[in-house]
Amino acid sequence: MNQSELLQKALETADLIAGGGELNPEQSEKFITYLQDLSVMAKDARFIPMKSKKREINKIGIGQRASVPAKEAADPGVRKKPTFSKTVLDTVEIMTPFEVSYDVFEDNIMGQNLEDEVIKLFASQIAMDHEELYILGDTASTDPYLALTDGWRKLAKTGGHVYDHQGGGVVTDILGELLNRVPEQYLRDYADLRFYVSPKFEHAYKKILGQRPTPAGDRFLLTEAPATYAGIPLTRVPMIPSNLTGTINGVNFTDLTFVILTLRKNLIVGIHRQMTLERDKNIFTRVRQYAFTSRVDATYEEADAVAIAENISVGA
Repeated sequence: MNQSELLQKALETADLIAGGGELNPEQSEKFITYLQDLSVMAKDARFIPMKSKKREINKIGIGQRASVPAKEAADPGVRKKPTFSKTVLDTVEIMTPFEVSYDVFEDNIMGQNLEDEVIKLFASQIAMDHEELYILGDTASTDPYLALTDGWRKLAKTGGHVYDHQGGGVVTDILGELLNRVPEQYLRDYADLRFYVSPKFEHAYKKILGQRPTPAGDRFLLTEAPATYAGIPLTRVPMIPSNLTGTINGVNFTDLTFVILTLRKNLIVGIHRQMTLERDKNIFTRVRQYAFTSRVDATYEEADAVAIAENISVGA
């Protein structure tokens, strides 16, 4: 199913425009599903449709052995207690403004159907913009959009386990370093672990695997076979960049990337149900104006269950 068909399943564009404002609950739910289907890393996340702008997620755990030797007719003398904590989703408001001139509608062979196609196009872009914020959001960023909230990379660097590759190239040891840093208690659900990597990191890693003089090595060079390390899949995420800049030991880099290792169920995305798509006209500039507004946030349930490798040079 292509993107246009996905959006058609999500909502009838003409009905949405006719509404001229807030999406009804059914439209919002379907549109959230559509945004999720078009994402990659966020698609693995646990989506939480929110009725309010802020939500606390209660967590309960044990964290240590709770069993003791049993003795006949004797109280063991100890009591174990669960631990309680909270993860907070605090959504930020995002607007996607766009406009189309009267001339485009008049001269395009699609005529009035062009409006539907433009909205579908921007809906696809909204999905990418959301995922960019989920991954790269950083309140210390000079980019006003990314400065709205702290995303998965920033949260992993501040609360997770960090490995600094110091500008070195792509090698298998990077993935091993990450696996070593994740506490063993989070490795019990091994099948849910994922390495989230940029397309260029995945390509470089597959080249390493392809150098093996075996049929398995040929498979990575000749097909779209998924790559793994220690049985853990690598998930290619287009919104993870491979052109980050930095100066390391006096050397300037323009080809840096990062890798995140965590459990899929540890990723959380919250989207406020109240979304709006408003339309207006500017009769003086002769354009149709549109504004899509949403509120979103992303976090980890347990930052301790995340490891991140920073400063990897994909060109080295």
